[in-house]
Amino acid sequence: MTTVPMLYAPMKATIGAGKMARKTVSRLRRAMATSAFLLTALLAAPGLASAAPTTDPDTCRNGGGSGYLSCNGKDPVKMGCSGSTVADGVAKNGVYIELRYSSSCQAYWTRYTNDPGSAGEARIKSTTGSLIYRKNLAAYKGETGWTPMMAANQRPEGCLFFYYAPFSEYMEYCPR
Repeated sequence: MTTVPMLYAPMKATIGAGKMARKTVSRLRRAMATSAFLLTALLAAPGLASAAPTTDPDTCRNGGGSGYLSCNGKDPVKMGCSGSTVADGVAKNGVYIELRYSSSCQAYWTRYTNDPGSAGEARIKSTTGSLIYRKNLAAYKGETGWTPMMAANQRPEGCLFFYYAPFSEYMEYCPR
Protein backbone atom coordinates (compact mmCIF):
# COMPACT_ATOMS: atom_id res chain seq x y z
CA MET A 1 0.00 0.00 0.00
CA THR A 2 2.75 2.44 0.58
CA THR A 3 4.04 2.03 -2.95
CA VAL A 4 0.76 3.07 -4.61
CA PRO A 5 0.62 6.54 -3.12
CA MET A 6 4.25 7.03 -4.13
CA LEU A 7 3.45 6.20 -7.73
CA TYR A 8 0.31 8.27 -7.55
CA ALA A 9 1.91 11.31 -5.99
CA PRO A 10 4.53 11.90 -8.69
CA MET A 11 1.90 11.34 -11.37
CA LYS A 12 -0.39 13.89 -9.76
CA ALA A 13 2.48 16.34 -9.52
CA THR A 14 3.28 15.78 -13.20
CA ILE A 15 -0.33 16.34 -14.21
CA GLY A 16 -0.44 19.49 -12.11
CA ALA A 17 2.81 20.69 -13.65
CA GLY A 18 1.36 20.11 -17.13
CA LYS A 19 -1.68 22.27 -16.38
CA MET A 20 0.61 24.93 -14.98
CA ALA A 21 2.86 24.74 -18.05
CA ARG A 22 -0.15 25.05 -20.40
CA LYS A 23 -1.39 28.10 -18.47
CA THR A 24 2.07 29.67 -18.62
CA VAL A 25 2.35 28.98 -22.37
CA SER A 26 -1.14 30.40 -22.90
CA ARG A 27 -0.26 33.57 -20.98
CA LEU A 28 3.03 33.86 -22.88
CA ARG A 29 1.24 33.54 -26.24
CA ARG A 30 -1.27 36.22 -25.23
CA ALA A 31 1.52 38.54 -24.09
CA MET A 32 3.44 37.97 -27.34
CA ALA A 33 0.33 38.60 -29.46
CA THR A 34 -0.42 41.80 -27.53
CA SER A 35 3.20 42.95 -27.87
CA ALA A 36 3.18 42.23 -31.61
CA PHE A 37 -0.06 44.18 -32.03
CA LEU A 38 1.24 47.17 -30.05
CA LEU A 39 4.56 47.16 -31.92
CA THR A 40 2.75 47.07 -35.28
CA ALA A 41 0.50 49.93 -34.21
CA LEU A 42 3.48 51.94 -33.00
CA LEU A 43 5.41 51.42 -36.23
CA ALA A 44 2.40 52.21 -38.40
CA ALA A 45 1.49 55.43 -36.57
CA PRO A 46 4.35 57.63 -37.88
CA GLY A 47 3.63 56.46 -41.43
CA LEU A 48 0.01 57.46 -41.10
CA ALA A 49 0.93 60.84 -39.66
CA SER A 50 3.41 61.64 -42.44
CA ALA A 51 0.98 60.56 -45.15
CA ALA A 52 -1.34 63.42 -44.22
CA PRO A 53 -0.79 66.77 -45.95
CA THR A 54 1.42 69.09 -43.95
CA THR A 55 0.54 72.38 -45.62
CA ASP A 56 -2.78 74.08 -45.96
CA PRO A 57 -3.03 76.43 -48.95
CA ASP A 58 -5.12 78.89 -46.93
CA THR A 59 -2.70 78.95 -44.01
CA CYS A 60 -0.71 81.84 -45.42
CA ARG A 61 -3.58 84.30 -45.63
CA ASN A 62 -5.67 83.04 -42.76
CA GLY A 63 -2.82 82.27 -40.35
CA GLY A 64 -3.34 85.71 -38.85
CA GLY A 65 -0.97 87.71 -36.78
CA SER A 66 1.13 90.68 -37.62
CA GLY A 67 2.49 90.14 -41.09
CA TYR A 68 1.36 86.51 -41.45
CA LEU A 69 4.57 84.74 -40.50
CA SER A 70 2.98 81.62 -41.97
CA CYS A 71 3.76 83.06 -45.42
CA ASN A 72 7.50 82.95 -44.77
CA GLY A 73 9.29 80.77 -47.31
CA LYS A 74 6.20 80.06 -49.42
CA ASP A 75 5.80 80.57 -53.15
CA PRO A 76 3.69 83.69 -53.83
CA VAL A 77 2.23 82.27 -57.06
CA LYS A 78 1.22 78.93 -55.54
CA MET A 79 -0.34 80.76 -52.58
CA GLY A 80 -2.35 83.08 -54.84
CA CYS A 81 -0.72 86.22 -53.47
CA SER A 82 -0.94 88.78 -56.24
CA GLY A 83 1.07 91.87 -55.52
CA SER A 84 2.15 95.26 -56.66
CA THR A 85 5.62 96.68 -57.12
CA VAL A 86 6.88 98.68 -54.15
CA ALA A 87 10.43 99.35 -55.32
CA ASP A 88 12.24 98.49 -58.53
CA GLY A 89 15.39 99.13 -60.49
CA VAL A 90 17.99 97.72 -62.84
CA ALA A 91 21.20 96.30 -61.40
CA LYS A 92 24.56 96.99 -63.07
CA ASN A 93 24.46 93.58 -64.74
CA GLY A 94 21.20 94.53 -66.50
CA VAL A 95 18.79 92.43 -64.43
CA TYR A 96 15.50 94.20 -63.60
CA ILE A 97 14.50 93.59 -60.00
CA GLU A 98 11.29 94.40 -58.10
CA LEU A 99 10.27 94.25 -54.48
CA ARG A 100 6.64 93.05 -54.59
CA TYR A 101 4.00 93.32 -51.84
CA SER A 102 0.68 91.51 -51.38
CA SER A 103 -1.80 93.16 -49.01
CA SER A 104 -3.95 90.01 -48.87
CA CYS A 105 -0.98 87.89 -47.75
CA GLN A 106 0.83 90.74 -45.96
CA ALA A 107 4.10 89.54 -47.44
CA TYR A 108 6.89 90.67 -49.74
CA TRP A 109 8.99 88.84 -52.33
CA THR A 110 11.60 89.72 -54.94
CA ARG A 111 10.76 89.28 -58.62
CA TYR A 112 13.34 89.56 -61.38
CA THR A 113 13.48 89.76 -65.16
CA ASN A 114 16.81 88.62 -66.52
CA ASP A 115 16.85 90.11 -70.05
CA PRO A 116 20.64 89.88 -70.51
CA GLY A 117 20.88 86.31 -69.17
CA SER A 118 23.24 87.20 -66.33
CA ALA A 119 24.18 84.89 -63.48
CA GLY A 120 23.28 85.92 -59.96
CA GLU A 121 21.01 85.39 -57.01
CA ALA A 122 17.73 87.13 -56.21
CA ARG A 123 17.26 87.66 -52.49
CA ILE A 124 14.66 88.81 -50.03
CA LYS A 125 16.03 89.55 -46.60
CA SER A 126 14.88 91.10 -43.37
CA THR A 127 16.48 94.45 -42.63
CA THR A 128 17.94 92.92 -39.47
CA GLY A 129 19.61 90.25 -41.60
CA SER A 130 18.22 87.47 -39.44
CA LEU A 131 16.22 85.89 -42.28
CA ILE A 132 17.03 85.56 -45.98
CA TYR A 133 15.52 83.63 -48.89
CA ARG A 134 17.44 83.12 -52.13
CA LYS A 135 16.67 82.13 -55.72
CA ASN A 136 19.48 81.42 -58.18
CA LEU A 137 19.09 82.93 -61.62
CA ALA A 138 19.27 80.28 -64.34
CA ALA A 139 21.25 82.79 -66.45
CA TYR A 140 19.35 82.58 -69.73
CA LYS A 141 18.02 85.57 -71.65
CA GLY A 142 14.49 86.59 -70.79
CA GLU A 143 14.28 84.50 -67.61
CA THR A 144 11.80 85.65 -64.97
CA GLY A 145 11.43 84.34 -61.45
CA TRP A 146 10.85 85.20 -57.82
CA THR A 147 11.98 84.38 -54.33
CA PRO A 148 9.85 82.84 -51.60
CA MET A 149 7.79 85.32 -49.54
CA MET A 150 8.70 87.04 -46.30
CA ALA A 151 6.20 88.46 -43.79
CA ALA A 152 5.70 92.22 -43.92
CA ASN A 153 6.51 92.69 -40.24
CA GLN A 154 10.08 91.55 -40.98
CA ARG A 155 10.57 94.74 -43.04
CA PRO A 156 12.20 92.91 -45.93
CA GLU A 157 14.15 94.33 -48.83
CA GLY A 158 14.55 92.81 -52.28
CA CYS A 159 18.08 92.49 -53.62
CA LEU A 160 20.16 91.01 -56.40
CA PHE A 161 23.58 89.54 -55.64
CA PHE A 162 25.83 89.15 -58.70
CA TYR A 163 29.36 89.22 -60.05
CA TYR A 164 30.12 92.45 -61.89
CA ALA A 165 32.95 91.78 -64.34
CA PRO A 166 33.99 95.41 -65.07
CA PHE A 167 34.84 95.84 -61.37
CA SER A 168 35.90 92.19 -60.89
CA GLU A 169 33.82 91.95 -57.73
CA TYR A 170 30.57 90.66 -56.30
CA MET A 171 27.89 93.27 -55.69
CA GLU A 172 24.52 93.46 -54.03
CA TYR A 173 21.91 95.79 -55.46
CA CYS A 174 18.78 96.58 -53.41
CA PRO A 175 16.38 99.11 -55.00
CA ARG A 176 14.64 101.43 -52.57
